[in-house]
Amino acid sequence: MTNVSNKEKGFTLIELMIVVAIIGILAAIAIPQFSNYRTKAFNSAAVSDLHTARLAEEALFSDYQAYGSTVAKTNTAGKAGAGVTLTANGFVATTTAGQEAPVTVSNNVSLEADTDKTLAYATITAQHANGDKLYAAETDQSGTYQKNITAGTKFKAIGKATANLDAKGYTAM
Repeated sequence: MTNVSNKEKGFTLIELMIVVAIIGILAAIAIPQFSNYRTKAFNSAAVSDLHTARLAEEALFSDYQAYGSTVAKTNTAGKAGAGVTLTANGFVATTTAGQEAPVTVSNNVSLEADTDKTLAYATITAQHANGDKLYAAETDQSGTYQKNITAGTKFKAIGKATANLDAKGYTAM
């Protein structure tokens, strides 16, 4: 007669359920954190493009003593206070032909620069399509301002240059 061992190896149903529960808890923590990191990255792209446009504005002012509005590559500069939203490579330009500075805008970032009537200062607004903040800067003020919005909100620039971003609901970063 032979001895047969009935010892079977494997996991019990309870052990498998505990492992699945632990994985579920970890996923519930990780997925919202990942979403928050993505939103922060989208917002950072908008801030970066805002700073690039601000540098282009300062270059224009240094060369021509006038700030400019955003215009598409194929268009000419608009009237003061009538910037065009850039969603691809474009220019910040004064109302005089040939006075322009190139601006590269990141994917899904909308950017607009508008001047006052005298071209003495400009307001720049930027937002990523999936970001949760709208950013603005003034050429006559230091710093960058932000306003909380709902992610996916359609881009709406400030428009004609203003010296008081606080009155429009923006706070300093």
